[in-house]
Amino acid sequence: MEKFEQDTLRGMLVKGNLRAAMAYWEQFPETAALYEKGVALFQKEHYLTYDADEELNEILLVYQKYYRDVFYLELSAGEAARRLRERLAELFQAASDFSLDKLEEMAGDAFRQKSFHALMGRTSGYYGPYIWKDEELRRYKVELPEGTQDYAVKFLDGFLMKSWLDYISFGETGTGGWSNGDGLIHCVRTAYDLESENFQVSLLKHEAQHAMDHARYKGITNEELEYRAKLVELIYSRERRMLERFLGQADTTRADNGHGLSAERIVREFEIRQKRDRGRLAELPVETVQTAAQSLFAESCQEMAAKYRQS
Repeated sequence: MEKFEQDTLRGMLVKGNLRAAMAYWEQFPETAALYEKGVALFQKEHYLTYDADEELNEILLVYQKYYRDVFYLELSAGEAARRLRERLAELFQAASDFSLDKLEEMAGDAFRQKSFHALMGRTSGYYGPYIWKDEELRRYKVELPEGTQDYAVKFLDGFLMKSWLDYISFGETGTGGWSNGDGLIHCVRTAYDLESENFQVSLLKHEAQHAMDHARYKGITNEELEYRAKLVELIYSRERRMLERFLGQADTTRADNGHGLSAERIVREFEIRQKRDRGRLAELPVETVQTAAQSLFAESCQEMAAKYRQS
């Protein structure tokens, strides 16, 4: 019997391959409880109830049904979004011509009116809100390949929902933070040991690079943002084998999945430069990975300067 590998599971979930993840959970005693949770939630539709009032739970139920539609029933993204729009329209008794964006904003406002914070929209191509209660602001000096800058980090806590990846993995993995163009790095506080490389590199440096690129390159694509931030992770990571993790994330099946596309681009570049197929890239020494990533990042800076007028 094969050995359970957390990175293998994470790769399935990040790509939204819930059925494959459930089959993987079923194979191992240490993940049997997660498999049973999956059966109860996605097969038997025993949906979760959250620490909120009835109105807000009804909104969150709409999103739970969306997660089941797209990840378990494997409906097309368009059909799942259509059903999401219909359920929200029915819930809010909205006119038939209300867009999904408008309905999502109404959902977000319902939480904000009851002292929650809400971020709506899509993460890696899929809908799913982030709903939280508490915030704390701290400032960090972050070293990046192009210089050191001060960044404000908003720590978020008291979550009701942390979008689709946290939901389908039962908290095993999920988005740990984001930068949305407002100059702040948003951090899910419970996701990190603040002294770890995971926080210092994969959150701080990754999101600080996003913030720098958002400010410098107007119109930069999500794939370009993620490609550059992932290279920054490879440059500064010594304790974790990040290239191996990106191998599991590489995915070209969806044009709206910036994480998967950028990981695939990194893997292809390493295959070419190291003259070895992807099955052997995980064997590369950390120092080799860091040097190659530095070279790729420098080339990316030249590409960005040529493509975008710097502000």
